[in-house]
Amino acid sequence: MQDCQELTDVERAIEIVINNFHCYAVKGHKECLTPNELKDLVGQRLPHLAKGVEPLDEKIECLGDNEEAKLQFGEYWDIMGDAAKGCRMPKGKK
Repeated sequence: MQDCQELTDVERAIEIVINNFHCYAVKGHKECLTPNELKDLVGQRLPHLAKGVEPLDEKIECLGDNEEAKLQFGEYWDIMGDAAKGCRMPKGKK
């Protein structure tokens, strides 16, 4: 996003999620992640959230063979949503 207006916290967070996808999608096509690329991303960028989200590990395992499986951005976005569900804000903070 290139704009002279400052982004909100939420807009910056979304931009970071998008940029991380493109940063880790390095093998073959930049519009897909392999299971190993996703594992690297989760391990390096979500080390605390990933520990508390069991279905996240299961989803990565279900992707299958690293050479064959490709994760589109929409699927990645869904997985990031699942990881975010494990993050709870303390009461009174929004």
